[in-house]
Amino acid sequence: MLDRRLLRDTPGEIKRRLATRGDEYAEVVDHILKLDAEERSVQVELDGLREKRNTVSKEIGRHLKAGEKEIAEEKKEYVKKVNESIAIVEARFSTIQDERTKLLATLPNLPDDSVPVGGALAKRVEKEWGTPRVFNFEIKDHVELAGSLKLVDFSAAARVSGSGFQFYTGRGAQLQRALINFMLDQHLQRHGYTEIRPPFLVKPDAPFGTGQLPKFKEEMYHVYVPLEQVEHSTAGDPDFYLIPTAEVPVCNYYRDTILPAGKLPFKFAAYSPCWRVEAGSYGREARGLMRVHQFEKVELVVICEPEQSYRFLETMTEEAEHILEALELPYRRTLLPTGDMGFQASKTYDLEVYAPAADDWLEVSSASNTLDFQSRRANIRFRREEGGRPEFVHMLNASGLALPRMMIAILENYQLENGNVAVPEPLQRYLGRQKFLTPGDTDTLYVD
Repeated sequence: MLDRRLLRDTPGEIKRRLATRGDEYAEVVDHILKLDAEERSVQVELDGLREKRNTVSKEIGRHLKAGEKEIAEEKKEYVKKVNESIAIVEARFSTIQDERTKLLATLPNLPDDSVPVGGALAKRVEKEWGTPRVFNFEIKDHVELAGSLKLVDFSAAARVSGSGFQFYTGRGAQLQRALINFMLDQHLQRHGYTEIRPPFLVKPDAPFGTGQLPKFKEEMYHVYVPLEQVEHSTAGDPDFYLIPTAEVPVCNYYRDTILPAGKLPFKFAAYSPCWRVEAGSYGREARGLMRVHQFEKVELVVICEPEQSYRFLETMTEEAEHILEALELPYRRTLLPTGDMGFQASKTYDLEVYAPAADDWLEVSSASNTLDFQSRRANIRFRREEGGRPEFVHMLNASGLALPRMMIAILENYQLENGNVAVPEPLQRYLGRQKFLTPGDTDTLYVD
């Protein structure tokens, strides 16, 4: 959520920066400013009415004390009419405030001045690491390798859940678990994160806090659970959402909290399954593990003081890069342009790993600084010193990393001429020191 004082004080600058993200926001800003002015005007009217009520109420007490009952009764009638006026004005004030808040929630974060302006084609490569492997044999893509080595069963998943899902089987399931454990161990032991295991179902307030709602409602899985034993209040709301990323619950961990002095920063690492509605047809992009409805990911979240956030953006990105370097997977870091960033981000780096079969770079991480955009929506503040004025924290998130395309990259980059796949050395200790993935213990599961 943007600070409405910024809109009020520098509307031209806000419109200029939002225009780099889309043409539709100038009109919204104007409407918000109109409502903001109206809200302040009504507030003055409301304050005046309340002051009148308080003044006359005191006079009633004095008249009653003086035995002037008739005058007191007349003034009671006057107070009654003032109360009726207050109720009308309060309703108008609430309506204006609700509309202004809803409109403010539709505005994305302001892009940092270092972010290139434009759509996806304006993406800028900031760093390249590693050299793509040159193969002296005809290579297979990850779908062929996963099938021949019995690592992933797409057919069975389609029977159970439909397209866009998968069963990891045997060594495929173990490789998935090895990656999760390796990434968590690195982020906890090497990078100093605290592990947190979040809930996977959240109330609507949580994705609103991180910026997924209301804009991306159609991309999230909605679950309705009738809670007949609980009244349908905020506490007993029957609506839940399956999380699209652990960022959603973890960033809301301190929701509606003022953090005491000396506590920041917090660094959290969280494993979770993730669910996203992948609408439409993507052709080759939808093949295998490229676009799936359910996947797993290790997420990094940092909550810090405002002046620390851009330093943490660089650090988090490097920590995600360390995973790729340890696995010796060629990658590149790109800086996303204004038209391609997430709704809540002020600046985002993407990490893209090389997939040789597609001869393409696949996104496996996005590292974003959201500044105080999410903390305003989730109402998370801190004090610099005891008794100090509360300020909004800055919040950052990064994938550390996402599993499906990491699986693609490992299978395709580590494939051998005999059709097997070598296991990256850092993962071998999680796989019983096994050095190669070969057809084997899951053959009997398949009924192709």
